[in-house]
Amino acid sequence: MLIANPLYDTAFKGLAQDLEVAKAIIEALLETEVLDIELGATEFVKPVEDDDKRPKFFRMDYSAVIKTEDGSRQRILIEMQKANGGDALARFREYVAQAGYRAKSDMKGPLPFVTIYFLGFKLKNVATPCLKVSRQYVDMLSNEVLDTKEKFVELLTHDSFIIQAPRIKTSANPQTRLEKILSVFEQDGFTDSSEETIYYTRPVEDPYHKKMLDILHYIGTNPEERKKMDNEAYWLRYEDMWYGEMARMQDRVEEAEEMAEKRVAKATAEAKAKAKAEAKAEVEAAKAEAKAEAEAAKAKVEAAKAEAEKRDEAIVRQLLNKGLEPNEISTLMNIPAKTVKRLAGGAL
Repeated sequence: MLIANPLYDTAFKGLAQDLEVAKAIIEALLETEVLDIELGATEFVKPVEDDDKRPKFFRMDYSAVIKTEDGSRQRILIEMQKANGGDALARFREYVAQAGYRAKSDMKGPLPFVTIYFLGFKLKNVATPCLKVSRQYVDMLSNEVLDTKEKFVELLTHDSFIIQAPRIKTSANPQTRLEKILSVFEQDGFTDSSEETIYYTRPVEDPYHKKMLDILHYIGTNPEERKKMDNEAYWLRYEDMWYGEMARMQDRVEEAEEMAEKRVAKATAEAKAKAKAEAKAEVEAAKAEAKAEAEAAKAKVEAAKAEAEKRDEAIVRQLLNKGLEPNEISTLMNIPAKTVKRLAGGAL
C-alpha cells in the first residue's frame, strides 16, 4: 500500500487529529486504557508573514481520561509534537513553557500532563527507537525508591516519550500494538528520493492499524494533499540547506571536543597508572632533553651573533676603505662608535 510519510506535517496532522488513532498511540505508549479523549489545541504557525507558504509547525493537545494502576479514573493532558531537526529543542521547550499545566475552563485546577515527541532525526546517545523517560520518587538520604505518589509532585513534573523514526526497524510481521504503530513511522521503502511516500508491505489486521494506513494512503494519493507535501518538501530542503548545515557543523565541533576530552582523560589515566620510578625517569629524561635543546639553541644564538659580527666587521672595513670616518659609519649602521672602532681593529 502506498502511504504518505508520516514525518511530513501534512501526514502527521492527519493521523494526530483522528481521535481513534491518537487513542491507540497513547494507549500503546502509556500502557494503559484510555477511557475518554478530547482534542485540544491543534496547530501553531511559525512567526512569519501571513502569505508565507512554509509548512506549519504544530503540536496536538489532548485531554484524556485514563485508567490508573489501581483501577481509578484520572484525567491528564497529553501534548504530542513532531520535529525533523533544526530548532526542535528550542521549540519543544518553548511550547512546554507556554503550555504549562493549563486546564480546560470546565476543570478544577491544573492537571498532570505527558509529552510525546516524534523525531525525524537520531539522538546521538540513545539507540532505542522508542524511549520512555519516567519519574521516580527517591529518598535522597537512603537512596530508596519510594512506592508512592503525591499530587503536588505530579503536577510539577511529567513523563515523556520519545520516538526516533530513523531508528525504527520492525519485523516483517509486527506483533504488539506498539510495534505495529512504530512500523507505520519506519523510514524505509520510499517510492522516490523526495521521501514523501512509502510502500507499506506489512500485514494489517487491527482496526486502529488500518485506520492509520487509510489516512496516510488518502493523503499520499490525493492531489491536493500531495501538493501540500510537495510545498513542505521544498521548504524542508531550504531550511536544511541553511539551518541543517549549521546544526551539523555544531555536531562536528561537539564531537571533536568530546574526542579531545577523551584523549586527555586517557593520557591522564595512563600517566597515573605508571610506577613512580618510571614517571621520575621520564621526567628526568625530559629535563635532560630540554636542557640539551636549550644548550643547542644557545649555541645557535652564539653562532648567529658571531656570524653577524663578522658581517658587520666586513662592512665597517669596506666603508673605511671608501674614506668614511668612524662617526659617519656609526650613524650609518646605527651602532656605537666604540663598536665601530672594535670592528675596524688595525684598519684605523
